[in-house]
Amino acid sequence: MVMKSKLFSVEKPIIGMVHLPPLPGAPTYSGQPLSSIIKFALSEAKALEDGGIDAILVENFNDYPYLVNNVSKSTIIAMAAVLYEIKESVNLPIGVNVLFNDVEAEIYLASCLDLDFIRVEGFVDLLISDMGPIMPSAPVLLRLKHILKAEKVAILADVQGKYTSVLPPKSIEESARDALERGGADAVIVTGARTGEAVPRGLVQTIKSRVPEARVFLGSGVTPENIVEVFEICDGAIVGSYFKKDGNVKNPVDAVRVRKLMEVVHKMRDK
Repeated sequence: MVMKSKLFSVEKPIIGMVHLPPLPGAPTYSGQPLSSIIKFALSEAKALEDGGIDAILVENFNDYPYLVNNVSKSTIIAMAAVLYEIKESVNLPIGVNVLFNDVEAEIYLASCLDLDFIRVEGFVDLLISDMGPIMPSAPVLLRLKHILKAEKVAILADVQGKYTSVLPPKSIEESARDALERGGADAVIVTGARTGEAVPRGLVQTIKSRVPEARVFLGSGVTPENIVEVFEICDGAIVGSYFKKDGNVKNPVDAVRVRKLMEVVHKMRDK
């Protein structure tokens, strides 16, 4: 029997983001040494862990405008070094997201570094994004996952995520069903229209009512003020902006803000 990702051993996991600075190869890379990037990433991961987070997702968030499907080798090398150090230093499930939709890099990193999950922007739909078209990645990803014997790596797949539109148009619940039943995702992610924007409650309810077996994660807009309401209908959440100092996505992680949200989560779990 294949052991599933440690991510799902927690009831409704809350995943905190480590948004990396611009990496070598990115237009805004300032030339800072990799050791400095690793030091920053470790401080972010430790702040999330100290705040009581359930899992960590590492992402090349500041590399925009992103290359679609194939990032540079320098990006992958830098992310591998960062992920290795975080994996060695933090006792939590770790995931990776290589923007934008470089699933081959993600599954190789996850397999080689024994990570627990990956996030995929374009999984079963043809998407038009502000960075260019994104082809469905499920066929390639699932074959690579099988070849690499990476069965325990969970796939969290966005459905009609922020900054994208689907062609041909179809309902989001249809995309969710396809991602789970035809694509083989372990969970789907729904987001607001932009980074930090809340997910409409009705959107999650629609997916859950029409695809009852769906694990649905919220991908944006979660705060202590709305977590009680959304916790009732979702199966987990990815939190980035709220955990940053002053709630600004450009700032470092604030362990106090992490702790504030996780205290609410733990109370709900104890009920």
